[in-house]
Amino acid sequence: MRFFLLLCLLPALAASQSLPEATYRAIVTAQDLRDAEALVPFFTDSDSQVRARAALACASVQDTVHIPYLLQLLTDKNLHVRLAAAFALGQYHPVVDTFQRDALSGALTKRLGIEPNPAVLLRVLEALGKVGNEASLSLVVAAGETAPSPLVKGEAALAVGRFAYRQIISKSATAFAAQCLALRDDGESWKAAYALMRIAGPNLLKPHEEEIVRSSSHRSADVRMFIATALGEFGSSRKACNALLSLVRSEKDWRVKVNALKALARVDTVFYPRMLNVLLRSATDSNEHGALTALTTIGVLRLHRSSFAAECRSSLVELLESRHLSQRRTQAAATSLARLLGKEAYPLLLDHLQTGNLTQESFASALAHVPTREATEHLVRLYREGKIQQKVRVVESLLANVRTAPERGELTRIARPVLVEAMQSNDIALLSTAATALAESVFTDDETPALLLNALRRLKPPDDTEAIIRLMRLLADLRAQSAVAPLESYLLDGDPAVVLAARKALERLTGKPYRVTTSGKRRPAYQNFDWTLLASVRRNPYVRIRTTKGELSIVLLPDNAPLTCVNFAMLIEKKFFDGLTFHRVVPNVVIQGGDPRGDGWGGPGYAIRSEFGLERYERGSVGVASAGKDTEGCQWFVTHSSTPHLDGRYTIFAKVVAGMEVVDAIQIGDRILAMQR
Repeated sequence: MRFFLLLCLLPALAASQSLPEATYRAIVTAQDLRDAEALVPFFTDSDSQVRARAALACASVQDTVHIPYLLQLLTDKNLHVRLAAAFALGQYHPVVDTFQRDALSGALTKRLGIEPNPAVLLRVLEALGKVGNEASLSLVVAAGETAPSPLVKGEAALAVGRFAYRQIISKSATAFAAQCLALRDDGESWKAAYALMRIAGPNLLKPHEEEIVRSSSHRSADVRMFIATALGEFGSSRKACNALLSLVRSEKDWRVKVNALKALARVDTVFYPRMLNVLLRSATDSNEHGALTALTTIGVLRLHRSSFAAECRSSLVELLESRHLSQRRTQAAATSLARLLGKEAYPLLLDHLQTGNLTQESFASALAHVPTREATEHLVRLYREGKIQQKVRVVESLLANVRTAPERGELTRIARPVLVEAMQSNDIALLSTAATALAESVFTDDETPALLLNALRRLKPPDDTEAIIRLMRLLADLRAQSAVAPLESYLLDGDPAVVLAARKALERLTGKPYRVTTSGKRRPAYQNFDWTLLASVRRNPYVRIRTTKGELSIVLLPDNAPLTCVNFAMLIEKKFFDGLTFHRVVPNVVIQGGDPRGDGWGGPGYAIRSEFGLERYERGSVGVASAGKDTEGCQWFVTHSSTPHLDGRYTIFAKVVAGMEVVDAIQIGDRILAMQR
C-alpha cells in the first residue's frame, strides 16, 4: 500500500524534469527572486505540469496575493496540480491573518469530502495540520475516523500532531490519535505516537494512559521513541515511570533511550529512589548521546534537598575526576553538579578548573547555575580575559546566573556593564547574545531600546541578517515605540528576510497590518542561477562526506531544492566544508555543521532563499539551518529521526543513503575531513 502511494507521488515530484527548460528556469527564477507577479501567468498555463510547478513555487514565496489562484488550482482537473496547490496552501501559516486562515480552512476541509485521489487527500490533511483553524480540527478527525485506508488514518493522526504543535488540541483529537496507535502499519502508527507526544497535556492524555503505556513495548522503535516522551506527561503515574525505567534499562535503540531519559526529568519526586541509580549508570553509558542526556536529566531533577544529594554529588565528582571522558560529558557533569549544589558549588568547581579537570568554557557554563557574587565576578573576569567565543559563552552564563539569583540587585549591577560593553562589539554573535540578555527583565531599563536601536543601525545584511532579525524581535518584545520609524525604513530593504522581520515587529508594536509586496522590485542581494551546475547535480547527485567518525553518503535532491543544491555543490567545489566541525548536536534531533566560525553564527558571506518542496523530514534527511525564512547559507544538518515540526520550515536538499551509523556517532567537535561529488 505504501508503495502505491509512492507511485502516486513520483510524477508530481519529477514534474520539473519534463518541463520545457525555459519555463522551468522562469518559474525557479521568479520563486527565488520572490517575484509574485511573475508567477501569476503560469497558474493558467495549458500545460498541467507548468501549473503544478508554479503552485509549488508559492510554497516558498508565501505571498498572500497567490491565495485566490491556489484555491482555484485546488479544484484543478489534474491531480498533480491539486496536490501542489494543497501543499502550498499549508505553507501560509506564518503570513495569513484570521480571515485568510478561515478561508483556507474552509476550502481545504471542503476538499476532504470530495477529493478522489489518495495522494492529494494526504496533502490536504497535511495542509490543514499546518494552517487549519480550530474548527477544522474536528473535521480532520472525522475524516480520519471514517477513512478505510490506514494511510489516511495515519496522515490524519499526524495532522492532529501538527495542530497540537500550534497549540490547537481537543479531547476527540486525542482519542483518535490514541486509537491510531493500533494501526498495523508501523509506517503510520508512529504518526499517532507523535501526535500524542505533541498534545502533551496530562488531562487530555490521562484517559488513554493504558494504551500509551502499552505502546512503550511496540515493535516499532519510532513508536516507542515518541511514546517515551508522551509518558513524561504522567509524572505521578507508577505505571508510566516503570515503563520509562524499563526503556532506559533494556532499550537497544539509543534514540528511544534518549527520549525516555529526557522524560524522566518530569516524573514525581516520589519515584526518585528508583530512578537515581538508573540515571547514574546511564551517565557512564558507552553511548555518548545517552550519557549526556542522563547527566542533563540529573541536573534538572529537584535533588538538592533530597536524601540523595550526597550520593549524586559523589558520583558527579567522580565523573569530573575521570580522565577518560569527553570534554562535553565532563562539562555536562559540572553543570549538573552546579545545579545540585547551587551556591556551594563555586569552590568545588574552581578547584577542578585549577587542577585541569575543567576547561574555562565548561567552568563558565557551570557558573550559570551558581548565583553568588564570587561566581558572577569570576564570569566578568573570564569575559575580560577571553576571546570572542568565550565572551559569548560568558554572556549567556551571566544571564542565567543573575536570573536564578534570589537577590538579583547586586549581581545585576556587577553583570550589566559587561552586557552594555558587549553591545558595542562588531561580532554579531556577541552583540546578539548581549542584546538578548539586556532585553530580559532582570537587566532591561529605559536605556535598553536605545542601545538596541544603535546596534541595529550598525548592522548590514546579508552578513548581519540573523542579528538584525533578532534585534527587531527584541524591540517588539520591549514594546519600544521609539523603534517604529526606524523599523518602517527596513520595509524597503532588499533582503526579503529583513523586510519580513521588520513587518512582523511593526505589527506587534502598532497592532496594525503592514502590507509588503514581493513583486520583484526589491531583488535579493545575492543570486546564483548556475543552470550548468544544476545540470551537473542532476547527472551526479551523490556526495561522499568523510568525517573523523567515518564516511557517509548523501544524495542531493535538485527537484526539491534546486538552487540550494547548486549552492551546496558550489561550496563543495571550493572545498569550503573541508576541516569544519560539527558545532551542534542535539541527541535524537540533529547533527549540524558547515559553519566557518564553528559556533553557529558563521556564514558564507551571503544568504540564499528557502526552498520548500514535497519532501519531509525523516531519519537521515539533510536540511539547511537558518535564522528564519530566506536566511540560509552554508550550515546544514542531518536528522536522527522523523521531525515533522521541521516540515515546511527548513529546506530539505538531500538525504543520507549510506552511513547513518556515522551520523549517529558524531558529536560536537567532530570534523568534516573532506567532501567530494
